[in-house]
Amino acid sequence: MSFLKKISCLLVIFLVFVNLIGDETIASDGEITLKEAINIGLQRAKEWNVNATLTSVNSVDEKMVGSRGETGKRFKWFMIFIVPGTEDYVLIGISEKKITVFRPSKQTPGPTIPYDEIKLDSSDVLQLAKDKYGLKQGKDWATGYHFTLDNIDGKPILTVVGNDRDNRFTRISFNAQNGDVVSAIHKLPYGGGLISKRMGTDNLTKKGMAITGVVAENNNLVVWGDKKPTQFSTTKHPFIEWSQNNGKTWTELQANDYVTHAWFDRKDQLYVATEKELWAGITSKSKGTKILSLDHMIENIDYSINNHIAVVSNGNIYYTTNQGESWEQAIVPKPFYVVQISDNGDLVGLTEESKILQKTIDGWNEITMPNSNDIPKDMKVINNRLFITTQSGIWTRNLQEGNWRKIQVDEMVVKLIKKGEKLFGYTHRDEAIYSINTKDERKSEKVFDARDSIVMDVDITGDTLWIATIPNYSWEEMTIQQRR
Repeated sequence: MSFLKKISCLLVIFLVFVNLIGDETIASDGEITLKEAINIGLQRAKEWNVNATLTSVNSVDEKMVGSRGETGKRFKWFMIFIVPGTEDYVLIGISEKKITVFRPSKQTPGPTIPYDEIKLDSSDVLQLAKDKYGLKQGKDWATGYHFTLDNIDGKPILTVVGNDRDNRFTRISFNAQNGDVVSAIHKLPYGGGLISKRMGTDNLTKKGMAITGVVAENNNLVVWGDKKPTQFSTTKHPFIEWSQNNGKTWTELQANDYVTHAWFDRKDQLYVATEKELWAGITSKSKGTKILSLDHMIENIDYSINNHIAVVSNGNIYYTTNQGESWEQAIVPKPFYVVQISDNGDLVGLTEESKILQKTIDGWNEITMPNSNDIPKDMKVINNRLFITTQSGIWTRNLQEGNWRKIQVDEMVVKLIKKGEKLFGYTHRDEAIYSINTKDERKSEKVFDARDSIVMDVDITGDTLWIATIPNYSWEEMTIQQRR
């Protein structure tokens, strides 16, 4: 296995440990370096077994008031000691210089790290990383700088984790014996942006942005997302923009928060949902009218062709059949994964237990599946018709009738996207997008091969397909500057 792959595998283990322990009370002077933590852990490990030998160490994230690793010190550390020649090992956790976790068990032993080979401490490699690469404190994924120590290819490798000069996730690894840089890698973005597909030709705009949503109606086009996304966040630099000439020029709109949904009604009036609010009539000159404000996050939202609206928040459904002039409220019988509202005002929900429920005067009734073993993966309501996708295919029926009919599609669709009367479907792993006919039983058409893109949303107007994508990230090596 290459060194880069080994580093990446160890990163997964590191991130698991990073959040293993929850918040504790604020401390003042309990931070220690990696070697100081090893000394505390080693003493306890030797009491457990005199032959105990170190095999790995890593810092643990916390929200206590301290340097966040700025001095090479952290409040919390995990380390593993093994007994060579056996399967015995012990996990030791340290918080504020005290052992808080002592967990013996058995596993296949890994390579050990002789204590006398650890010449550099976390404070030493941090300074080297700052001097050589301008390493900064991490954000979003964890707080500040973090440190790991492992035996890789027979060498003690001390790694410091943070952000590079462009705030990208970065790992710089040093030989703990002499301070040589053995690896310097960071996560670089590729892809992302708004793709327009017309007559077999793809065009990419807003390159590198995280476009999380798109809606197209007549010549109106609205996109939203994050202008400067990172691997761990697409909400720090939110934006929403409107084009009235199919994307030739754009106007930025006002929004109080990160936009989650947007759509046009039949009169081309723009509606926008943020984390806890819903606005109507947004234009380039006006932020519109707030028609709903909630105390808790909007978990799911839907709108019908005639603009009935349903919102799920904190176990309740808020719904309106008069453009938000007044709202009614219903209690969610079970946690909903999806909520839908029909042109008649019927409420339908897909539960987290994969049951489809329809609200009636008497309560919530379960809708029977086309086949007894069908499990709905997603569902949408268009006009007064219900569309579901299961392992046996895509099915549709009228909400007031019980007869299902099947819609032909070449691949299994796992997610549905509704845009007015238009319906799209993602296949497994978002590898393809299909346009699903909602009027008759014509076969669904593949409209986009998404193998190289992370697709978040899709819409179509005229002969142009609009695809909203976000960047993916891959480890890339930085220039290594060996000490002479």
